[in-house]
Amino acid sequence: AMLESPTGTGKTLCLLCAALGWRRHRQQQVAEARTSWEKQAEEGAPTLSAGTPRIWYASRTHSQLKQVVAELKKTSYKPWSVVLGSREHFCVHTSVSRHTGASQNARCKRARDENRCPFYTGFKRGGSSKVNTSLLDIEEIVTACKEKMICPYFKCREDAKEAELLLIPYDYLINPTTRESMGVSLKDAILVFDEGHNIEKSCEQAASFELRSADIGGAITELDDAFDILESEGPICEEALGDMTTDQLMAHINLLKKNLCNLEDSLLAVKLSRDPTTERTMSKAPGSHILEIFGRSGRLGDGICAKDAQRINLIVRKAITVLTYSQDSTSSGGLNLDKLQSLLAVMFTPQPAELDKNYQVLVYEESEEEPKKGGTKRKAVDFFGDMTTAAAREGKPRTLCLWCFSCSVALQQLEQLGVHSLIVTSGTLSPMDGTIESFGVPFPVVLENKHVIDPSKQLWGGVISNGPDGVSMEASFKHCREPAYIRDLGKVVQNLASFVPDGLLIAFHSYKQKEDVLKAWRQSGLYDEITSRKPIFDEPKGNREMQLTMEGYSRALNREMPAGTGTGGAILAAVCRGKLCEGIDFTDRQCRMVIMVGIPYPNRNDLRVILKQSFLDSRGNQGDGRAWYTREAIRAVNQTLGRVIRHRNDFGGVLLCDTRYAKDGRLAPIARGLSSWLAPSVSVLPSFEAAGG
Repeated sequence: AMLESPTGTGKTLCLLCAALGWRRHRQQQVAEARTSWEKQAEEGAPTLSAGTPRIWYASRTHSQLKQVVAELKKTSYKPWSVVLGSREHFCVHTSVSRHTGASQNARCKRARDENRCPFYTGFKRGGSSKVNTSLLDIEEIVTACKEKMICPYFKCREDAKEAELLLIPYDYLINPTTRESMGVSLKDAILVFDEGHNIEKSCEQAASFELRSADIGGAITELDDAFDILESEGPICEEALGDMTTDQLMAHINLLKKNLCNLEDSLLAVKLSRDPTTERTMSKAPGSHILEIFGRSGRLGDGICAKDAQRINLIVRKAITVLTYSQDSTSSGGLNLDKLQSLLAVMFTPQPAELDKNYQVLVYEESEEEPKKGGTKRKAVDFFGDMTTAAAREGKPRTLCLWCFSCSVALQQLEQLGVHSLIVTSGTLSPMDGTIESFGVPFPVVLENKHVIDPSKQLWGGVISNGPDGVSMEASFKHCREPAYIRDLGKVVQNLASFVPDGLLIAFHSYKQKEDVLKAWRQSGLYDEITSRKPIFDEPKGNREMQLTMEGYSRALNREMPAGTGTGGAILAAVCRGKLCEGIDFTDRQCRMVIMVGIPYPNRNDLRVILKQSFLDSRGNQGDGRAWYTREAIRAVNQTLGRVIRHRNDFGGVLLCDTRYAKDGRLAPIARGLSSWLAPSVSVLPSFEAAGG
């Protein structure tokens, strides 16, 4: 089912209570069927072998799940619940908690094997019964387990085997590697994905990967490090290798390094050309071309094929164990090898025909401006003698991408696991037809809920095409830097700040636009004129800075204004798809009006955006790519405008500040994708003055 219900309509509680109530009823039916022939004969009765489905409630982040737990505590249902997450969220061991990813996993195993983790020891000795994880959020679970000297990670994994309700960030369910690592079956489960407007992107990212020349070089360096450790500390590492000897692992490391050197050669052998659309030196190909790049034999031997994946995964795990087993190991801790392991799982899971249907391969030269992240510097010493790879000999570094452009890949995998129900919900799934089409799986039940407010009394909406001085409010790439536009936009904000009470949220389509506009306002003096009415708080990118910004904003809203000095309040300058427009819950005075500046189209210069449009056009009808591009923009608009109403007694206004939202005095086609509860309240204003009428 796909359910759109605005924020404040109680969708979280409705879904939780409905799912828990249905589960209790089903549990009763199963129990009765096992003791009564009459009940077994009833139509629709569960079979004797049927179990009771469990409920997986997934949201985007742990902070959102914390809100779900808080809502659950208000109900009469007291299910056995547990929050699941990674070691990074749960680990309380002094040294292991400082690491991440594969390195943390390996260090955790070593600490457990050597009885150096008092929290795991407490868990194994039966101490887990001292902590009840039900109706606790992740922070409360960690605190409770730490006080009782119990490992929170393994405690939650144990409870997950029997719990009625499992709460989890949805990336953990979508990513097959993470999902399998939990060791919990999804057969007959009820899956609820809240904040579902982000699922399309998450599904595609989980089925994609990018591999840079530096990543391959970093993985080879980690193999070098593991080889050196085995040479010098072999006997010490023996117990960590299991049924494999030191000599055997060293031989396998040699073979894997040859595979990776061949991969570097193969990547540089791909013929690139200048692409006129992106102005990048690159090569595009159908998804199955990735198998050719990895499988190509080279001067050092064979390439990497599907039959090699199991061997490579085993060697990678062993090498990472060795790297983390040595106290003097490399600081990378096997991060590049871990990335290699993950991408092999992505690449060899689909069949070649599926790769061509849903994926594209891209190889491009990295520009000098791109940040040099990831990877590690290659060692001068090569244990194959004087052989150096092609990447070390010549050419610019390259990036290899296997990008999935259909979220149906991940959703169909969930269906194949035999789930009972799949429910996707959000306050902003509109436009619904396009969203359902993009998901690629059938949704027989579709609901667009109305709001609990009376829009005629609690919501005002308008579109303005021109500012106070008559300048067109078109914030396209061509016009948004024009001084006249920026000045008149400032006058729009200045005028609204003089009569809109409390909080005013200005949403720009990008950080660059926000920074350019605020800078120009400061230079012209408009900034001071605006802040004389309401102080402006600028959305930062860091978490700590965000907390300080919101604290200052709250203080400004609560300050007492002398009589006759204005409306008070404050202004938040935010960015569409940023934290303020996506993850912050504004209530009452915190947001009385949202000004949407421009149309937040995805970055037109982003390679992934360009390729997805091209992919959709080639797979379906010409124009499908543009339709997706527009749908992404209006969905971001709906998410932003939804900040203004958060509960049934709330009220506020929205202003779409761009001429492209209007056409011939009516809403333009793009504005018809506004959420169904919002669209009827939005009208095209004849002039800016009408906004204050």
